Amino acid sequence: MIHVPKLPSVNTHKASILYLLLKGHRIKNKEMWGHIDTGYSASRISELRSDLWLIDDISLREVTKEKKTVVVKQYFIKNIHLSEILRDQNVLDFIAKYEAVHMRKAG
Repeated sequence: MIHVPKLPSVNTHKASILYLLLKGHRIKNKEMWGHIDTGYSASRISELRSDLWLIDDISLREVTKEKKTVVVKQYFIKNIHLSEILRDQNVLDFIAKYEAVHMRKAG
């Protein structure tokens, strides 16, 4: 059984990033800019890693609108870890609470 790290408060940028990762998304810093309205997603990911979340990354080469080649990081939780993490009731409660809070905000 995998150890489930500390869960953030649902009203934080860390929670938004963790929620997406727990739902199986692969995220890039630039994509998070629009989702959480901040350029500091790498800092939040670093904090989640410090909290012992098993967040992996790969480097991807992309071409910008200006035709420049850049390397970006894509973050994810491996499926093998995700399937174990999602068995924990505290994680399921976090997901449900996050969805409830953000549905109220959207509605």
